[in-house]
Amino acid sequence: MKTTIGKLAIAATLLFGAASAHAIPLSYGQTSHSQPHWQTLEDPTNGTSYGVSWSIDGGAFGNDTALTVGQSVQFRFNMHKRNVGTHYADLLGAWVDWGQDGKFNHAVDQIVYHEHILAPQQGVVNTAYESSLGSWEKPDTPDITVFSNTFLLGDEHVGDLWLRAVVTCTHSVTKKKGYGWNAQWSDQFKDNYQRYYKPRGYYYQGETEEWKISVAQVPEPGTLALLGLGIAGLIVARKNAKAA
Repeated sequence: MKTTIGKLAIAATLLFGAASAHAIPLSYGQTSHSQPHWQTLEDPTNGTSYGVSWSIDGGAFGNDTALTVGQSVQFRFNMHKRNVGTHYADLLGAWVDWGQDGKFNHAVDQIVYHEHILAPQQGVVNTAYESSLGSWEKPDTPDITVFSNTFLLGDEHVGDLWLRAVVTCTHSVTKKKGYGWNAQWSDQFKDNYQRYYKPRGYYYQGETEEWKISVAQVPEPGTLALLGLGIAGLIVARKNAKAA
């Protein structure tokens, strides 16, 4: 699981090999995996091991965690498939705690849900995929990119917003519910994966990525003017000190 609060945390992880000290609060629950070999959150095309990024006011996608009221934000999610599987579909879900109540409300906080369907019918095996793409709904791809809607940040969003993105496969969902391999093609699940795919718990395959994004009020014009005067005063004081 990847947990980060932004570029400084990423740098610390690269330098010291340690996870961020600012881990997601326990009230959000945990999402875990034991096999991250099939679906991961990363973007090999752009050379980053992180799969979550966002655009501010239509700009370039990145990981600037300091936002302000009045800005618009759109999230992008990159799921990478290391191995070809024969399950029904790959799943991607993401949630933001908009209400900042310390938990993810599955129905209210979900900003993205995506099914990357692999086999339209039960019984398709790996060799059939490799020998004849006609047996499948569409050729598989190692990289899947999904975008959220665009959200306008208001006064109600001031504070810290936690985001969690999770990728897995449909078999991991049915396995979590106590069902066998073939259940993922059943009508019980095929039309209900979004309902069953929650932002917490154990999913056999896949990976989880978490971010803390801070939203601040826009400074009042008077505050900006005072800040400018303060900085100017410091510059003058420093020049006077040098002259002395």
